[in-house]
Amino acid sequence: MSSTSLAFLHIDINSYFATLLQQETPALRGKPLAVVKEVDRTCIIAASKEAKMLGVKTGSSLIAVKKAVPQILVVPADFSLCWSATHRLKKLFESLTPSSELFSLDESFIHFAPLVRLYSSPLELAQKIRSEIFATLGEWVTCNIGIARTRFLAKLASETASPDSITEVFPDQEAVLLARVICSDVCGIGYRLNKKLHALDVHAPYQINFIPQQDLERAVGIFWAQQLRLMAQGDEPLFLQRLAEPAKQMKSVGRSITGWRLCNNEAMIKRTLYNLVAEVVHKIRRMHLAGRQVSLFISGEDKHWSNFITLKRHIWHTKELFYWVYSHLYQQWRERFPVIKLAVRLSLLESWYVVPQSLLPAWQKDESLAEACDTISSRYGLFAITSGILARGHRIHPEVAGFLGDKQYQFL
Repeated sequence: MSSTSLAFLHIDINSYFATLLQQETPALRGKPLAVVKEVDRTCIIAASKEAKMLGVKTGSSLIAVKKAVPQILVVPADFSLCWSATHRLKKLFESLTPSSELFSLDESFIHFAPLVRLYSSPLELAQKIRSEIFATLGEWVTCNIGIARTRFLAKLASETASPDSITEVFPDQEAVLLARVICSDVCGIGYRLNKKLHALDVHAPYQINFIPQQDLERAVGIFWAQQLRLMAQGDEPLFLQRLAEPAKQMKSVGRSITGWRLCNNEAMIKRTLYNLVAEVVHKIRRMHLAGRQVSLFISGEDKHWSNFITLKRHIWHTKELFYWVYSHLYQQWRERFPVIKLAVRLSLLESWYVVPQSLLPAWQKDESLAEACDTISSRYGLFAITSGILARGHRIHPEVAGFLGDKQYQFL
């Protein structure tokens, strides 16, 4: 069997957030860790290998986990540490091949076919990658590597194997893998889709092959019927096919925050909205973009409200975006309720080099001020200089987006 029949490698760092913290702080090694976004949060966003062995899962309630695993150690995430490691991983993969495709913070795909003259087999490349990750991120960091005909199968192989392993799936082994994994563990199959498949008595991707197309389309719709059929045959669904496409200009940039308790404090809500707006504008200015559709989403315990406005001209100043978010959208919200989540988005983005700039002296003054703030932020970080609205109290700092929806910004 030729080496090119196993065309893709999927590299997945084990328990990324927790493992990096253990690498950084040796006293945490070998102990069950539950990682939360910040102190006082009650949702676990990551668990160490030791915690997973005790049944702790991502998304679990901290209160429930503490009852089941009293020895669990709770630590806040270090997003800057994770971003630093991801940048180093990206640089490492690109040094090995120009065909690497970063999929998330801790995952990447590598196409083996262009490297067939450099390595005798995908297994040799995988062994080299594992040793290079060890040298780059530290001796406590381990990874899984799946090798298969498609990205989808390679990802399944790495995610279903034991930690720190290399798994090859040859074509005659694909059906076994697809029959062994459960649908809820497959990337791309969410809770609702999994529930619809259960109604068809489908619990593993391979079973989809035996469902008539009409029945599948009736249950999940035409689009998902096509995507699920591809998965059932070990082929790549659309979200993985798009990895090979050239990067496109972002069409929208958003930022949301979910609190740990309901809030009806107007001053705090205003402050939070400004905080989110400042981060959105920081991102679009770094990418030299401007937008003209402003959206606001507000969620409570069991209620939500949203609205948007499409402007006649593009904006790219914090002052302008906050004006539309707060004065025009937020203040239109009539049926008030305690808030748990806020989200701001600026859409219909275009390069600011192709949109007309205002000639008004006041706008030119705002642009000069924004440029000066950009210079300071690029050197000292976001919020090194900011409005008096954020002068006191806690600031919401940028968070890591797991699936790198903003990779175009992050890897400038």
